[in-house]
Amino acid sequence: MGNRRLRVMWCDLNGLSHGRYVPERRIHDHGHHAVTTLTMSVWRDILQVDGYGADVGFGDLATVPLAETRRPGWEIDTDVVIADLEYHDQPLVLSPRTALKHAVDAWRELGYEPMLGFEMEFYVLERDDSPGGWKPLDLPSHRVYGVGTGGDCTGLTFDYFDAAEQVELELEGIMGEFHPGQMELNMRYGPALDAADRAFICKEMTRELASARGYRATYLGRPHPELVGSGLHINFSLNPIGASGNAMDDPAAEHGISTLTRQCLGGLIAHHEGIAALSAPTTNSYKRLAPGLLAGYWANWGLDNRVSTYRIPCERGAATRIENRMPCGSANPYLAAAVMLQAAMLGVEHELDCGEPQVGDGDTEPNTERHTPHTLREAIAALRADTELCQRLHPDLVQAYVTIREHECDQRDASGDAWNPETVTDWEMQRYLPFY
Repeated sequence: MGNRRLRVMWCDLNGLSHGRYVPERRIHDHGHHAVTTLTMSVWRDILQVDGYGADVGFGDLATVPLAETRRPGWEIDTDVVIADLEYHDQPLVLSPRTALKHAVDAWRELGYEPMLGFEMEFYVLERDDSPGGWKPLDLPSHRVYGVGTGGDCTGLTFDYFDAAEQVELELEGIMGEFHPGQMELNMRYGPALDAADRAFICKEMTRELASARGYRATYLGRPHPELVGSGLHINFSLNPIGASGNAMDDPAAEHGISTLTRQCLGGLIAHHEGIAALSAPTTNSYKRLAPGLLAGYWANWGLDNRVSTYRIPCERGAATRIENRMPCGSANPYLAAAVMLQAAMLGVEHELDCGEPQVGDGDTEPNTERHTPHTLREAIAALRADTELCQRLHPDLVQAYVTIREHECDQRDASGDAWNPETVTDWEMQRYLPFY
């Protein structure tokens, strides 16, 4: 017997959580909400997407709580349940979780279970008098990978630790990251959907616990121009269905990685520019994706090399994996994972090889001229141009997502601020901080 109250949660195309509280006895009931929730900006502008807006009378989507996802929550006497979304009694193709399910199913048809592990980077901010109302923590004793007074002056570290254990997020650890106020919470890898569910829940949990203490936790990619950005690194491996082992590991092959791994890397590199729009969803995200910030800029891979976007860490055997360093902290975990899995699969289907790894400092001597787009608008254009990737993600999903992202670009342009990747504007902080 769990708690008497359930928080049913589902994710929109901005990566934000929606839901409702229901009695435990209603766990199998479907909720009904306007499908336009999937075609809105963060500030609730309803954008026109054919088939999902005024042209069809703002119809209902249905939330379908998944009893198998139920876990203890962080709120008093409340469990958490993830919901899938349906539209006209079919899976809603605009749903980010549906997009990831399709990618997982495609890999299963090839005989593999995709496994993911998420690294959650975020800043804890304290109040100040700036237009955004918040600033990074003042913590002179901070150090990289710090704990105790070297990583946190708020008490939130233990709040997060205890809550992550209570919520069964498969916590591996939590610590301070590079700059004061920046934290990293890592969760153990697992089947793709479960791992993405946990990342989605983690974002809500960390933000709400910070708010309860009078702070703000933000996953914004670059909340301050003098500080490093926050990423949502995704670690990806493949388990053969019906057999043991890790299909990315091959002790007899060069670098100890299998042909399958090289082909996955080949697909990721081939679709690098198109991947960006779904991995870096805000205009602010592109102030993190730049040379010198170890943030997944170059279209290359490396062996235990953090300057490359697609990194093969040094572990082998069961731990052999691709670490995708491009996604922004503000990325939707379902969409960032879905586009990564689809691009990797295209590499396998077309038998693309990844070429030679980046060696040494890839910022001063990169082994490629290709890189992530420099702005969100450029990333949208790159996604549109990658018709093969768009088809895999579903044209309706891409159209809705692009419509929302183009609206963000239009709103930024209307702010009158000149584009400067070295500054963070008042408009960005006021628009994004309440949500990311």
